[in-house]
Amino acid sequence: MRVGQVMGLVTLFVMTVGVTCGCGQREGAGEAAEEVTVAAAAEPATPPVMAVQERPTEVVSPAPEVNAEAVVWRTPEPPANAEAGEVWVNPRDGMEMVYVAAGEFTLGTSDEEVEAWLADHPRDSRGRFLREQPQCRVSLEGYWIGRTEATNAQYLRFMQATGYEAPGRWEEGRIPEGLEQFPVVFIDADDAVAYCEWAGGRLPRELEWEKAARGTDGRIFPWGEEWDNSRCRNFELIGGASYETTEESLEAFDVWTDAHDLRREGPVAVGSYPQGASPYGCLDMAGNVWEWCADRYRENVYQRYATGDLTPPEQGIARVLRGGAWYMDSPAQFRSAFRFPFRPDFRRLGGYGFRCAREAAPREAAPRVASGESG
Repeated sequence: MRVGQVMGLVTLFVMTVGVTCGCGQREGAGEAAEEVTVAAAAEPATPPVMAVQERPTEVVSPAPEVNAEAVVWRTPEPPANAEAGEVWVNPRDGMEMVYVAAGEFTLGTSDEEVEAWLADHPRDSRGRFLREQPQCRVSLEGYWIGRTEATNAQYLRFMQATGYEAPGRWEEGRIPEGLEQFPVVFIDADDAVAYCEWAGGRLPRELEWEKAARGTDGRIFPWGEEWDNSRCRNFELIGGASYETTEESLEAFDVWTDAHDLRREGPVAVGSYPQGASPYGCLDMAGNVWEWCADRYRENVYQRYATGDLTPPEQGIARVLRGGAWYMDSPAQFRSAFRFPFRPDFRRLGGYGFRCAREAAPREAAPRVASGESG
């Protein structure tokens, strides 16, 4: 990782995890430095073995954001014979869950894609791609995943039902005014796990997260092959600064953060960028806030996945984060294949949220009965 990129990451993380005080000082520098340390330490010493894979051409049916004919199920339990892109509304927390059908998808990034990316983005580091290689085709069972990140309002329902403690920065256990539909943050991975279990689900595996984000055609971003800053929450869009780790871009970030409330003007209400929907209709899978996954982080685990062994790592200090956040310093960090490690036990971070996943019911042999609502 180049010195300029490390400086950029340190500055960006310090800005996002801190809160501006009346004295002009920001909290959170320790957490920021540790985050960068974890990431830097994870760089592999040697590249993994590469595999050349053919990209498939099949597509999946999108959910309501891009197909008004998709079915929305309002049943006590998810339907057994759902089709890709359909939505089930979880009655416990109101979260809309999108169905991702069983089958293969393209996991990771190929050498050719890395070379093409670096040709267009020479300031990016080759090392950040190694953790998502080799590219391979893997098959998953069907599952449900949240259409958006869990919101503050949904987390409040969880607290009221269980007596669970409030996230950080909630005064007297109350949602900050106006942030009800923002993704819940200032929680750690264990908090996210507890919520998902209460809601009848779990955190998504990182393979499930990646498939839901990029579909079966191996696209780079949820919306397609090319970076488009209008399709997700990112600093290039909201701050007007180019994604170049230079003194000028870092100064622009400093100027913007000094003049804005990061909790209210950094992230945004979930679902605010429907034009960034994934092939299944999932929203905010790029930008807004990072999302916790169920997996422990292992640097070269994609090498094992390429052999057909999809067993997730069981040990490791760090847990996997996906999706990037509004303050990241390169479009590379918004790609659907990008993986980031971080310790799961920090609650003082304002850029980390989650969405739930849930196992699919066993498929029924009987013909499908249209018991849902069109929506």
